[in-house]
Amino acid sequence: MDPLLATLLCASLALAFASVWQSGPPTIGGAGFGLKQAPDGRVLIDSLAPGGPADLAGLRPGDWLIAVNGLPVASLSGTQLVDAIRGPVGSQLQLVYARGNAQPGQVVVTRAALGVPPGAQPLPFHPAPPHAPPSPGAAPHPLPFHPPAPMQPSAPPPPSALRLLPRTLEDPAAGGRTALHFLVPEGWQAQGHIAWLHELSVLANLRLRLSDPRTGLTVEWLPTMHFAYTNQLPGLAYPGQNWMGALFAPPESDPARFVEGFWAPQALPHLRGRPPVARQDFPRLAQLATAKDPGWQAQTVRLRYTFDPQGQPWEEDVTFTLAYAPMAGGMAMWNVQSATTCRAPRGELDRNAALLEAVLQNAHFTPEWLATYSIVRQLFRQGLAQQMADTAAFGRALQQYNAHIQQLGQQLHEERMHSFDRIAESHREYLAGVETYTNPYTQQGMYLPAGYTEQWMNARGEVILSPSPGFNPNVGDTTHWLKLERRNPMRS
Repeated sequence: MDPLLATLLCASLALAFASVWQSGPPTIGGAGFGLKQAPDGRVLIDSLAPGGPADLAGLRPGDWLIAVNGLPVASLSGTQLVDAIRGPVGSQLQLVYARGNAQPGQVVVTRAALGVPPGAQPLPFHPAPPHAPPSPGAAPHPLPFHPPAPMQPSAPPPPSALRLLPRTLEDPAAGGRTALHFLVPEGWQAQGHIAWLHELSVLANLRLRLSDPRTGLTVEWLPTMHFAYTNQLPGLAYPGQNWMGALFAPPESDPARFVEGFWAPQALPHLRGRPPVARQDFPRLAQLATAKDPGWQAQTVRLRYTFDPQGQPWEEDVTFTLAYAPMAGGMAMWNVQSATTCRAPRGELDRNAALLEAVLQNAHFTPEWLATYSIVRQLFRQGLAQQMADTAAFGRALQQYNAHIQQLGQQLHEERMHSFDRIAESHREYLAGVETYTNPYTQQGMYLPAGYTEQWMNARGEVILSPSPGFNPNVGDTTHWLKLERRNPMRS
């Protein structure tokens, strides 16, 4: 086993959907487990997808994996192990394992495409018409994004290839700084902005919607918020009131009720009154969300909804984290974070699971914008919310901190370069069909949909993925393309 494997959570890679643009069902699947490497070098089953092939075969967390289809696990690198576990949906996978001090056992599982919550079926939803996000904040407007500087257009990829284009989101309120880098499939549309909420402790929300006008596939970042509640002040605070920078509301432990009460009224009106048909929990992501907050508890969930108001069935997956602070002096503090939703006609979410995950995971706030946010947070804590609410005064205040913002931005950039793999470790189990590659121009990690044999990038940040072995976009193209190297998910 590759010593750099460390804590490889490869369940999602083993559950990969390869054919993200094919019209048929996914062709690549896996066994439905996550793996980690123990200090003694053994590779342990760390988690199981409920109802997945490994779960149904009787495997349990703590079992250690000895061989995959006759290949000793100890002889495989991290990426080789992932590739060995993957295979066509419906094909068989032979696993040799041991439990405790018992003799090794053997099971044969049938690979399945497990990128959706167990029990979910080909599901429905209808595209929501343009709507205003919850107040405060305005409706998304045409995105102030910018492609790289104009260059001679590169040759179009072959029909079976996928091209991903780099985009940036500018934030006029933050001195025109670039706030976000993201990748979108060619032909997709983008709308959005950064909504600054100067009177609330959440301070800013990313309101971004990416959509494919051909298929209806839509990825959207939902509003987040901080909440506070106490029953010690009857008559002095009311639900929905801004109370010390947080919305006054009792903690909600039911994710479905939270969606109904917080997002359905405005951000997701098409879900109003509709219960989810499936739920998937992500305990590792919940642990990550509260890792720096001792005593906090969290739940990270994905809820699947279905509906067909105009006779065409659609589906929607809403993913978010609810985090709760320990009660102190009768005060309850809680929040919603990392909230996104994906919607599409029936079957398209499952068919494009890898692509959607790649789009979500490749969206990153820039260190410069995060530094700006940090300065604004300090101003908020100093009680300057009223001054910050004045756009001109807000801009002048930020100008005073330009040097500090640049210094802090460089520090955040270095921390991001160092921590990418640790973040990938925590997410790997939950990214259906995503592989990790190294950007040859920045040396940063990036996620790409699995199932392609050739991955290339040019200096503009454009990516071409092709299922054709030997495909080389440099042939017949004046643009210089570099072949992407696959990255061990836990390279240090």
